[in-house]
Amino acid sequence: MAQGIFFFVVGPSGAGKDSLIEGARARLGSTGRYLFARRTITRPNGAPGEDHTGVTAEQFQASAAAGEFLLSWHAHGLSYGLSADLLQVLEAGGHVIANGSRRMIREAAARVPQLVVIEVTAAPEVLAARILGRGRENAEQASARVLRQVDALPTDIQTQRVDNDGTLAEGIDRFIDAVQAVARRHACPPTSQPLLARKLQGHALDEMQYEWLLRDIIEGRYADSEISAFLVSASQHLSDAEVVALAKVRTRFSPAMRWDRPMVVDKHSMGGVPGSRITLIVVPIVAAHGLVMPKTSSRAITSAAGTADAMEVLAEVELTPEQVRRCVAETGACIACNGRLNHSHLDEVMNTITRPLRIDSTRWAVASILSKKLAAGSTHVIVDLPFGPRTKLATREQAQALAELFEQVGALLGLTVVALVTDGSRPVGRGIGPALEVRDVRWVLEGSLQAPADLREKALLFAARILAWDPQVGSIEAGRRRAEQLLDDGCALAALERMIDAQGRRAPVMPSALTCAVRAPCDGHVGQLDGWRLAEIARCAGAPRDKGAGIDLKVNKDALVAQGDVLYVIHGASADSLESAARLARDGSAIALVALR
Repeated sequence: MAQGIFFFVVGPSGAGKDSLIEGARARLGSTGRYLFARRTITRPNGAPGEDHTGVTAEQFQASAAAGEFLLSWHAHGLSYGLSADLLQVLEAGGHVIANGSRRMIREAAARVPQLVVIEVTAAPEVLAARILGRGRENAEQASARVLRQVDALPTDIQTQRVDNDGTLAEGIDRFIDAVQAVARRHACPPTSQPLLARKLQGHALDEMQYEWLLRDIIEGRYADSEISAFLVSASQHLSDAEVVALAKVRTRFSPAMRWDRPMVVDKHSMGGVPGSRITLIVVPIVAAHGLVMPKTSSRAITSAAGTADAMEVLAEVELTPEQVRRCVAETGACIACNGRLNHSHLDEVMNTITRPLRIDSTRWAVASILSKKLAAGSTHVIVDLPFGPRTKLATREQAQALAELFEQVGALLGLTVVALVTDGSRPVGRGIGPALEVRDVRWVLEGSLQAPADLREKALLFAARILAWDPQVGSIEAGRRRAEQLLDDGCALAALERMIDAQGRRAPVMPSALTCAVRAPCDGHVGQLDGWRLAEIARCAGAPRDKGAGIDLKVNKDALVAQGDVLYVIHGASADSLESAARLARDGSAIALVALR
């Protein structure tokens, strides 16, 4: 009989591992296949927290000396122990799930026949909110706990990551899925293992081989550590032919939408530039012209707002495929969240791994993005590739190479793709955060004198390229004239209002009235605006969770300022978040001033 698996559950404060273990115990504990280990802890029985065996420090030391513990460790003034009897369960083929400690992973691996680490994770802001919710720490202490450096997990020990950012029910489901996926692999190893080995050795795979391998990944037949190794290899060794093969295979794993139109246009941005909310301007221009543009967009991951976050200030974005079709039939366009539309379980698996590891997966991203456009029924796609020190593409040369890859792969997939390299060295527009960015968008659409010129110009650049695809327009110059006309005569604004009504109008969200002005410490001119730092401050202020939070820029690059002039205004979701953002802004790194001589 095969020996069982020892699941060692670790995670930072606030990740919720205790709650997930208890939820899993309620559903798996009665199956007879899983034993949930009861820890011995030097605190009284019945104390708040997990169900445990309470002992005194002397009793714990006596048990440890007698060899009664498989593992024991000390943390936060307490001693923890796991019984040596768990080895008998493993030898009998049962699986053990134990609440553990990250620094005990190596020792656990040396003492059990097969160890799998389950790492429960959550975004920093979620961890901080949960720690604050306990009422034992203030905001600064909670932030310090979240930012505390922890030891990296061993790369040679099998690991499954469980994202617990959502509801408790979602977290428990993911935890159980991760455990059961490992158990299935243990009982029946994946048949595509030789293909994974080939890719890890740097060899190319063809379309059929990728379909075989990716299907096993989707069905949970590989550990996160194996998928991580695959993604690292793919980021280093992925030919143009493989990108095409991956895009075709990925399309077959995504729900497809079809449109009875000869031309369906779409837009994608590689992101990384705060503000730059041109989609909310471009789509109404295109719809007002008469082309079909069913735009699906993402929410923010590390930025202060995604396109879906901004559109949600105005309208419902969580649309079903049927609702998208109705909106497009009524208005010619929509701006919807892609979570329920272009959902790909493959992306869900991959993103859980690539985000914490920060794997450079730009070539993989080409396959992912274009496969989604194919599945969405698009025929023509424009891609925004901003480059700059804080974006995904550091140099113009990197952006240009990726633009060529997008266009070449698109052509091989039967798509018309134009990729534009743009300046991502500073924010676009004034607002950073959902409501503030929507304010800028409305100013452009309304022709207000306050409209940011750079936001209007970038929107017209992309709209002109899209309209040029229409044979009746025929050129970029004519597309520019048509786009300006639709902006100036109010047709684009009217198109946006129709889209809002079709999607479901929401009560408008205004920028938060809780504000703090950041002022120039000296006379000088603005040398550099660090968009990444500004977005970090905006997120600290509460964006994008709070739609009214963010930053309102008052200066542009090269602007002359006097000491005491307002550089930007922070809008906070609460007094605490405003104070946290203000502290973050005090080092002055967000906007660099060059002193006048």
